[in-house]
Amino acid sequence: MPITLVTSAGGSPGATTTALGLALTWPGAVLLTDADPHPMQSVLAGYLRGAPAGGRGLAGLAQEYRSGTERVSPHDQAIALEADDHRRRFLPGFTHPGQARLFEPFWDRLVRGFDDFDGDVIVDCGRLGPEGLPSPLLAAARQLLLVSRSSLAQVGVTKVFWDELSTETTRHGTLAGLVVVGAGHPYSAAEISKHLKIPLLGELPLDTAVAQVLSDGASQPRKMTDRPLWRGYRALTTRLCPAAGVSTPARRARSLPEDPADPGRPLPVTSHRGLPGVGAHQGFRNTAPGNAGDRMAGASR
Repeated sequence: MPITLVTSAGGSPGATTTALGLALTWPGAVLLTDADPHPMQSVLAGYLRGAPAGGRGLAGLAQEYRSGTERVSPHDQAIALEADDHRRRFLPGFTHPGQARLFEPFWDRLVRGFDDFDGDVIVDCGRLGPEGLPSPLLAAARQLLLVSRSSLAQVGVTKVFWDELSTETTRHGTLAGLVVVGAGHPYSAAEISKHLKIPLLGELPLDTAVAQVLSDGASQPRKMTDRPLWRGYRALTTRLCPAAGVSTPARRARSLPEDPADPGRPLPVTSHRGLPGVGAHQGFRNTAPGNAGDRMAGASR
């Protein structure tokens, strides 16, 4: 029952869409869990087009926990993520503000309940807040994906939260990696990874047609599984899931992050001299006005 956490800091960089995309391309049985403390109900209202949960989800689990039910399985509170593929299940999240706070005594039981699921668990933790992530989830997770866009504002707020979250992941032994959505607008994934001091696990392209299917339940474009974002999900899944025939990339990322364009090839080690091909002490590409590295550093203060 390996657990993968997906989260982000500030704005809407795409953590929920990324978690859903991974679940839909996972090679085996998977339970997607909505643990966003904010009751967004994004998957139910978006991808599932308002499908009724029938009272099932984390709120239903909390009721059973409070009632004293000894054996409670999160899988029993899940619904099908796809009508024709019951290997992919979805555990709906909170339905009212404040429920996340009331659920705090039950995170341990939820994690223990995941043991009953014969497959992998992907947890959408939503947007990071001042309280961070639930410790039981961090302690049980094999890996954590931090999703960020490539804008200066997004990188700045991600660094603020990552500086604290990295301490927690180290304390719990949770392996962490960066996923950049829309790299090159304006900063490359490698630049962001170096600035945040977090291994780069992958990049996901901007692809509005596919993103709207997952976020809003829009009609699928022709040949959706051949589109760039869907291919990006498959590539990231291959890197994350041992069942796909590769070792866990987050474990390898402890020493060297890999090149997303070539999963078998580590990215070159960077030093104080900056990225390969960049002059000494420059670090980031020069972008007018001012140096990009200085601008990113300034946004993080």
